[in-house]
Amino acid sequence: MEELCVPLARGRLTLRGRRTTARGGLPTLCLHGWLDNCASFGPLFERMADVDLVAVDLPGHGLSDPLPAATYPYLDHVAHLLELAQVQGWERFNLIGHSLGGALSTLIAGIHPEKIARLVLIDAIGPLPASATDTPATVARYLNAYLGDHEQPVYRSPAQAAKSRVQLADMLLDTAERLIERDLREVPGGYSWRSDIRLKYPSIRTFSEEQILAFLRNISAPTLLMTAERTALTEDRYRARIESVPRLEHVTLPGGHHLHMENADAVAKVIRGFLDADEAA
Repeated sequence: MEELCVPLARGRLTLRGRRTTARGGLPTLCLHGWLDNCASFGPLFERMADVDLVAVDLPGHGLSDPLPAATYPYLDHVAHLLELAQVQGWERFNLIGHSLGGALSTLIAGIHPEKIARLVLIDAIGPLPASATDTPATVARYLNAYLGDHEQPVYRSPAQAAKSRVQLADMLLDTAERLIERDLREVPGGYSWRSDIRLKYPSIRTFSEEQILAFLRNISAPTLLMTAERTALTEDRYRARIESVPRLEHVTLPGGHHLHMENADAVAKVIRGFLDADEAA
């Protein structure tokens, strides 16, 4: 693989990431989850080195610049990712999205269905919905945190940082160790996170459930949804979301929310078969 660095003039930031050295065919953009980084797709890169895979650190994550805005709205991410595709000259491409990356992928595919050839969602389908009654309190909590005096924690060692990451989410220790290599920096007294601390503030949600369903119905690309046996998609709303995507194939595999890292062999096999379906036809 090779390191990637793409300045975005309109977005006033630089995205960094990794890309396989394979070329030919459509590029496949891989988008990671909340507080992860492009290293989460390392296991797939190793198993699909002959595919043109591009994984970026989303703004505020890993080695990419933070968003030049007070908040982290979904549409800012979408705008920057579409600018990335424009800068790279991609008129049409595939998308693989995990968790937050899956939410962004469904929005992109619903906004510009003509740009997305095939869509792969890993334990995600659409963003978290906004609640009209809860929004004022959520916004207040976010802005109170934003205007407060908060700093990232400092850990004595990378091992301690990895253990704290495991406690934050349902993931294995070796999964956390792979992720923190790109998101940990040395500071006085030990190690701390590179990621933008605003990512830990209460999330200001953008779209109602009705609006999210409208995006999902507008997706025209063949879609593969891969859920984990220990899935994060437990709420009742996900049944209607799955039924809303016109051309969706749904498979469940052993593993947790970071399915593509915990069960990479099986995930890579299914994704490869899905992406190769057009060529086989």
